[in-house]
Amino acid sequence: MTERRNRFDRLLKRLALAEPARDLYVGGAGEGGIGGEARLFGGLVAAQATMAAQNTVEGFPLHSLHAYFLRPGRAEQDIEYRVTRSKNGRNFQVREVDAWQAGECIFQLQASFHKQASGVMHADPMPDAPDPEGLPNRDQLRGRSYWQDMPLDVRMATPITESIPLPPEQRIWIRANGTLPPDPALHVAMLVYASDRCLLDTAWRPHADAGDLAGASLDHAMWFHQVPAFDDWLLYSMVSPVADSGRGLAFGSIYSRSGERLVTVAQEGLLRVM
Repeated sequence: MTERRNRFDRLLKRLALAEPARDLYVGGAGEGGIGGEARLFGGLVAAQATMAAQNTVEGFPLHSLHAYFLRPGRAEQDIEYRVTRSKNGRNFQVREVDAWQAGECIFQLQASFHKQASGVMHADPMPDAPDPEGLPNRDQLRGRSYWQDMPLDVRMATPITESIPLPPEQRIWIRANGTLPPDPALHVAMLVYASDRCLLDTAWRPHADAGDLAGASLDHAMWFHQVPAFDDWLLYSMVSPVADSGRGLAFGSIYSRSGERLVTVAQEGLLRVM
């Protein structure tokens, strides 16, 4: 339990960015921030950039973000997040965030914030899924010995992608593997961190017999329909409508356990056979 708390607490610490100057924030990665081929996990960079944007806004919840992964980052070097206050309106505020590492811009984010308002409402119903408590953990199925210590608990509601082709859709339950402070901005950033899981894997599922996937995120977009709370299980339902020209596109929908649609996600990435 101590190690589990340490990994979770390390992630929270990475989201508490240093602020050496106005609209300039610094974050790092270290152990646990590494993705494939010793690259930074894109979800961590997106989450830190989201925190940087949120730190410059008061009273306006985040309603959308659009991001581009420009270059692979390195886990052993700090990242500078430079925020531009593009718009300060009565109902909307917009921020642009450029992430710099070793003299290169590795990531760009545009985030839009909207003052909460009433209006018409509708949403697709939450798809069926078994309760998360009895489902297998994704990291354990992938053979990770430290699966219980991950900052996220990911449970498979559909079969995990292996070497047999499957339809380009999957559903997972996600939950923070620890108690989050009540700060709504931190819940949003944690959900951005979690949203980078399994999207490209969903686009790869019909081609799982072609070899091992060497994928990389190209762009990432999220729309927040409600201010999310990440203190309970959330269902993440994903589908990939197309893969072509060495790229795959996937869409995701995130629901509260009670069935409310909280977030919509879209991502395109490279799909390469190792």
